[in-house]
Amino acid sequence: MKSSTDNNPQQAGASVRKTPWRRWLVAGGVVVAIFVVAGLIGSVVRADKATQLAPPAGAVGTPALAVPEYGHAAVTLTVYEDLRDPATLAFENTYGATLRQLVSSGVANVYYHETAGVDATQGGSGSLDAGNALGCALDDKKFADYRAVLLNHQPAESDDAFASKSGLILLAKKVKGLDTDVFRACVNNGDHNVWVQDSTKAFTALNLGAAPVLQMQSAADAAAGNANATTIVSASQSLTPQQLQDRVLAAAVSATPVSGDLPSIAVTNGATPTPTAPLTPSASASPKAKAAKDKKKPTATTSPSASVTP
Repeated sequence: MKSSTDNNPQQAGASVRKTPWRRWLVAGGVVVAIFVVAGLIGSVVRADKATQLAPPAGAVGTPALAVPEYGHAAVTLTVYEDLRDPATLAFENTYGATLRQLVSSGVANVYYHETAGVDATQGGSGSLDAGNALGCALDDKKFADYRAVLLNHQPAESDDAFASKSGLILLAKKVKGLDTDVFRACVNNGDHNVWVQDSTKAFTALNLGAAPVLQMQSAADAAAGNANATTIVSASQSLTPQQLQDRVLAAAVSATPVSGDLPSIAVTNGATPTPTAPLTPSASASPKAKAAKDKKKPTATTSPSASVTP
């Protein structure tokens, strides 16, 4: 007696031949599904990264939008700057050395906020990309050194050269130890873009005009996130470096810090402090100096600002 397969020999063979193709189709469908799910997860992660604040290591404040150089002094100075803005370069040339002297002498804290206003007025993304790259440098405690490099190589305001991430990475080679795989990934992925964007929104909400702006407040107010700050340098008002020094010293005297408030570390974030003589207020800045005419101390001469050439 013949079996059914004997009557139709091709049927069994066809079944055998079709089975592997069905398996491949099923397996292929599973692989496609895996890639689809992975793609969806990746897009969600990227979208979340593009909207969630990821401040650099060492940033402070509520939220963490400020880059501190401080020793817990009685006075806090806040600088809002745009690395693509030539006015920021002029600000650094005028006040940079004085700010560093105030910090290294323990008189003031200085907080830097990176903004991107020039991108809005000139187009492009150079302010945002440079601010992000500077945040990446802060992760590696090289904020001050890389900031100096960026200002030294600042393009014309209408030139969006800082939008070149490869160019920003190339400039990082000028800072010892900064050009690493981690830094490159941070720059290329825009890890701190939201940090710069949030800082820009916060600065715009203050309605202080265009950057750069310098504000002064007590360290206690700054630590508490209070907006009780006085604008002392902006597009509509300016001081000489000596006037800036005197004003900060007068505020420090008024705050009468105790010994526990004095700094134990002069400068943070990788900057190398330059030893300086203790700052002494001029006669106009110190009431005690007026009362002791015979014992006046000469006003400390502020060293000229380091030249920053674009």
